Formats: sequence, C-alpha cells, structure tokens
Amino acid sequence: MKTKYLVYLLLLVVPLLAFKKDKCNSDAMYETLTKKLKKYSVLKDYRLYMKKKKKITPEDYEYFTVPLNRGVKYKFSAMSSGDFEGKLVINLYNTPQKEFLFATTLIQGTTDVREAIEFKCQSTGNFCIGYYFLEGKEGCGVAVSAFQQE
Repeated sequence: MKTKYLVYLLLLVVPLLAFKKDKCNSDAMYETLTKKLKKYSVLKDYRLYMKKKKKITPEDYEYFTVPLNRGVKYKFSAMSSGDFEGKLVINLYNTPQKEFLFATTLIQGTTDVREAIEFKCQSTGNFCIGYYFLEGKEGCGVAVSAFQQE
C-alpha cells in the first residue's frame, strides 16, 4: 500500500521538476561581474528576471532608489544570461521621480548594450536606477552598483 502512494507521489513530482526553469545562474554572473570591479567596492547587487512582454513600457522596469555622494566615482555594471534573449539595460535618472535620464547602457539608435556606466558624481542626493530587458524579451541577469573613493 505504501509503495502505491510512493509511485503516485513520484508521478506527480518528477514532471514538476522537469519543467523547473532554472537556467539563470545568477551566482556565476555575480562572480564574473565582481571580478571585473578590481578597484571598486560593491554597494549592492540586483538579481533580475523578467518574462517576455509584447511591448516594454516604463512600468515594466525594475526601479530602485540609490543614494549617491558628490565626489565619489561610481560604476553600474550588468550581465545578461546567454540562455535568454533579453539584454539587460541600465538607466540612471537624476531623481527618484525619474525627471531626467542622464545615463544608460543602451547605445542610442542601436540595439547594442554596454556592460557598464562609470561616472564621478557631481551632487549628493537620491537618484533612481532602472533595469529592463531590451525589446521586452525574456531575460535574466545580474547588475552590480559599486564605488571607488578617490
């Protein structure tokens, strides 16, 4: 009798395991990104996954408020999983209300995406960082914000 229930349980569980979508190895991407940040100290990392969208809108972005300090050099890096079509794009805005886009990893007029944004902050305050996958394609990736005190 116990064997019969075990067989039923296995018949239910095994198909569920086969359909598990675990192609995104964010730990490996994180390690790769942080190795490239030799002179920087990591502030925060973001693990991102987005399903395919028919049309990407600003509401589909993942937004985070990030405090930045004047005189500090920052680097925002991203890596997309090769197992998905989506390329991870970073947008930096001057305020949490997203009044002005002042930096992006998307090369304007193309579908090419830079790996990082690097700049020296000119004013202390709360900024906004937004992440999305280019053209609404399904994507998985890791982004890292880091700083270098000069």
